[in-house]
Amino acid sequence: MVNKVSDEKLDAKKDGDETEDEWAKWRQAGVIAKAALDIARPMVKPGTKLIDIVESVEKYILENASGIAFPCNVSLNSIAAHYTSPLNDETVIEDGDLVTVDCGAHIDGCISDTAFTIALNPEHESLVKASVDATNVAIRMMRPGAKLNTIGALIEDTIKSAGFEPIKQLSGHQLQEYELHSEKQVPCVSGKSEVKVEEGEIYAIETFASTGSGNVTDLPNPLIYQLLPIRVPVRFRGTKQFLSIARREYKEFPFAERWLAEKMKHATLKMAIRELTQKSALIPHHILTEEKGELVSQHEHTVIVTENGHERTT
Repeated sequence: MVNKVSDEKLDAKKDGDETEDEWAKWRQAGVIAKAALDIARPMVKPGTKLIDIVESVEKYILENASGIAFPCNVSLNSIAAHYTSPLNDETVIEDGDLVTVDCGAHIDGCISDTAFTIALNPEHESLVKASVDATNVAIRMMRPGAKLNTIGALIEDTIKSAGFEPIKQLSGHQLQEYELHSEKQVPCVSGKSEVKVEEGEIYAIETFASTGSGNVTDLPNPLIYQLLPIRVPVRFRGTKQFLSIARREYKEFPFAERWLAEKMKHATLKMAIRELTQKSALIPHHILTEEKGELVSQHEHTVIVTENGHERTT
């Protein structure tokens, strides 16, 4: 009887520990994403293939987390977001490139998202600094009651004061379990909405600075997709194979076409993508580029909003 009581107390203590440390998995995901970027950083040099960086980052995350929250992006120069290597990508970093690496990990759906930009041309270091400073300013403002449009205005002011333009169409975003882009956004510019930050929310704070107009446009041939949680009738056998793999391995998270290209024949994969896209069951994440080919830098961290402020996980 004594042993039984003792076991019950132990179970209660375990339950209490889990309640007290409700952010443990979010923190763990942040540590893993940061470590993955630390692997990428020394690889950013002339002659390195983008796919080598992408695969190194993703390999580390898969070995240490439940999964990848977003395919590793390596963006060069005017590319702002959503470039991940296709299968057998031969793209190489060249002298003077501006290189951004962005990655995300999750532990049982608890997400981290983080990015940095490196200027291989010293003339572009001020552009990199502008996005770093803007992200840091935004993070300092993250506390219960803060207005997201006010934070956006500070981001815009920080980037413009450095002589650059914020990217208007891109923003930071709230994170929830298994949901990379949730309801609330942290804009890179001022706005009219007075939505407030609340305790217990998690955000990916990311800012983008540009030498151009601050506008981006879609490129054709997306490399990242995401399944919607809906069921649609499909006729093509290859589409059923695609759905089986994607639902089992990637769930609600975006995934790289490259990952499927390693498991399916090229023609079959393309037909499956076409059928699911036509049925609005598959969302493409188009590569985004500065509209006039100007440079774009990015800096990003994940934060938990606490009672008195915030905690950065990455």
